[in-house]
Amino acid sequence: MVKAMADVATFISGQTKAGKRDELFRLFTEHLAPRAEANPKQPVVVWLADQTDANTFHLFEIYRDLAAMEDNAKAEWFWAYLSMAAPLLDGQPVMKIGSPRWAKGFEIG
Repeated sequence: MVKAMADVATFISGQTKAGKRDELFRLFTEHLAPRAEANPKQPVVVWLADQTDANTFHLFEIYRDLAAMEDNAKAEWFWAYLSMAAPLLDGQPVMKIGSPRWAKGFEIG
């Protein structure tokens, strides 16, 4: 069992322009995934391709604390990624923030 000290989880849902989801995923794997893998304060990241809509994606992240999430959101590299991703998006993604309470597959707390 993986232990993930967790205070904050985010769930982001968005849509890409027609046929651009795979391109957005490539940008994610090139620019954000390596940073997530190297960040011990971000123990869980899951990028999901929606199975009912070929242009919809979801991103689930768990952070050890709010400061870690805010550090990513303020980072220059994150804004550089967003500038590349923005032309692929169809509108603004929706982000929800929560406090993890229970999980299967990894321990919270």
